[in-house]
Amino acid sequence: MSRPIVFLDLETTGLDPEIHEIIEVAAIQVDAESLIELDVLHLRVKPERIGQANVHALVMNGFDMEVWEDALPLADALKQLSPVLEGAILAGHNVAFDRDFLDAAYASSGVPRPKMDHHALDTASLAWSLYTDGVIKSLSLASVCEALGVDGGTPHRALHDVRRTLAVARKLLGGAHIVNKIGAMQGDERRVISAIVDRVHRGQQTYGSWSVSDGRDYVSEALEEALDGMAYLAAGLVRLRGER
Repeated sequence: MSRPIVFLDLETTGLDPEIHEIIEVAAIQVDAESLIELDVLHLRVKPERIGQANVHALVMNGFDMEVWEDALPLADALKQLSPVLEGAILAGHNVAFDRDFLDAAYASSGVPRPKMDHHALDTASLAWSLYTDGVIKSLSLASVCEALGVDGGTPHRALHDVRRTLAVARKLLGGAHIVNKIGAMQGDERRVISAIVDRVHRGQQTYGSWSVSDGRDYVSEALEEALDGMAYLAAGLVRLRGER
């Protein structure tokens, strides 16, 4: 894949792209295969209709009139953003939200919209299996980051959130090859792997995550548990022979 991926996060004055405005933009362009950063853009955007802003959104986003005094007009910000987005696949957490605001911003500003790939990469969708398996209670970025051990940073700040989103994508996509291999298995092979994964997951929930540096003697523990398992197998074999 030759085209880059651009991870984008927009902070806005509310949730409705027809009423509210973009006040902060952060974009990280990455190589599509390695997810290595190629370019970073971070801009504050001066709102023109601050009276229509949702007060809660402004508090959550840390909006301050003094800090935003030197912010760019929307058109100027979009002109800087467009070359980064040109030809790219858009990525983000709940990326449809950002795309809707982008579309509204380009339409209202008169700045030509860059030609982006019609595909999109959404880390909220990538995390769906974590939600259905009960690993996370919601698909929020904060919940996904906590489950994956991604540093929380300052929430609802564009640059922090886009870096967290990229970190989440690296973790979730990094294990995709394992999922693909399991998906290609058939019949009993898949059931065996599923049983192993389920047992490791239940062990993690009971005892916590394993780490090679936590001082535990994994080799001895594994051998002892294997012997326990052999004893159970032997007892089961005796029982089965006795029933015949």
